Amino acid sequence: MADATALQGAPAGVPHRKKARLALWDRIMAHSDIGIATWAILVYVFFYLPIVVLVVFSFNKQVLNITWEGFTFDWYIAEQGAPGQDPRVIGVIRDPALISAFVTSLEIALLSTIASVAIGVLGAFALVRFRFRTKNVWDGLNYTKIIIAEIVAGVSTLLFFTTLNDFLDTYVGFDFFNIFLPGFWTVVIAHIAWNIPFVVVIVRARLLGFDRSIEEAGADLGANPVSVFFRITLPVIFPGILAASLLAFTLSFDDFVTTFFVIGQDYNTLPVKIWSMVRMGITPEINAISTFMMGFSMIIVVFLELKARVSEVL
Repeated sequence: MADATALQGAPAGVPHRKKARLALWDRIMAHSDIGIATWAILVYVFFYLPIVVLVVFSFNKQVLNITWEGFTFDWYIAEQGAPGQDPRVIGVIRDPALISAFVTSLEIALLSTIASVAIGVLGAFALVRFRFRTKNVWDGLNYTKIIIAEIVAGVSTLLFFTTLNDFLDTYVGFDFFNIFLPGFWTVVIAHIAWNIPFVVVIVRARLLGFDRSIEEAGADLGANPVSVFFRITLPVIFPGILAASLLAFTLSFDDFVTTFFVIGQDYNTLPVKIWSMVRMGITPEINAISTFMMGFSMIIVVFLELKARVSEVL
């Protein structure tokens, strides 16, 4: 009766159209706020739930780390060989091999970050501020280093160091204190070469949006080029330099593939050390190391965020 009444009340000559049935996805997205929120929650759960599981199992008493056996802080603070304790249990902060690997990773990351940022900033200025015939060549080489497979970069870097060291021994007769033999300095040099293109890209983007009339105004007011750079240019591009520094430090500290090829046998970085431990099985100690690294990264992020907010207030 309702349908007949609706048809009788419709204007003459207007055909009756059935309401189109929406697909399930369309019906969900009709409520856009709920749909987007649900999708975001699913994405975050997919990305962060494994990290939560890793953190939880870093407090597991069981050495094999297969099932939950009980809560403990031993994998963080326990001393190996303590009375009544499993000899396989040792705290992360008490393991000399892990501490040495962490310090080595930190030293390499700091040295490579300082050098790559210094060279990368100069490279960005050269590509933005100057014109020269081989500019497109250098620009292409910069992006090639970013897109090349890291394993290819690792193998080629190892071949370069071994060939260079043989050449120096054979034809020069001076090995430059063996810095080109696989070890600490080869990793530093490899990380510098790996990080420079990323620094160039970030700082270059900052320079492209830079208003050069500010520099011209400073020069008109009597400032020399050095004063213009340190008082005008550097403060403006500093956020880009800071972002490039953080990225370079992170890439260097977390790098495994290139480091694995050129590290040699006398040194270990933390990623290489973790890889050697994972081959024997995933234990709560590995989970504790990963949790510690994640906490270290979060402290840096929180510190920088607080610093940015304080700067905005001031």
